[in-house]
Amino acid sequence: MRTYALLLLTTATLGMARDAVAHHSTVVNFDSSREITIEGVLTEATWRNPHSRFRLNVTTDGKTLEWLVEMGASNTLKRAGFPMEAFAVGDRITVTGWPGYRDRSVLLHETVLADGRRLQP
Repeated sequence: MRTYALLLLTTATLGMARDAVAHHSTVVNFDSSREITIEGVLTEATWRNPHSRFRLNVTTDGKTLEWLVEMGASNTLKRAGFPMEAFAVGDRITVTGWPGYRDRSVLLHETVLADGRRLQP
């Protein structure tokens, strides 16, 4: 009986932990039905958990606006071999991804560096 209670408690605890990790869905924040491409100058690259991000200054029709480019956790990116050291503030990069429901935000699917390298997280 004690083993059964311990098993039940462990299962319930793991079930709650799963829900805590899934704190939000990308489809709630980003429009997965389409992709956009933006090009700009990298002003910030932040590598952290739970979400790494870039900030880009994008100039359109003579007006410069800041965009937020979101991606996965730095631990996940490192394990996938994503070359974080390849990004430097001041670089001109191109980003393709799902547009955010918030103005000027995008979920990264691919970036093209100034040297032509295509990188996917």
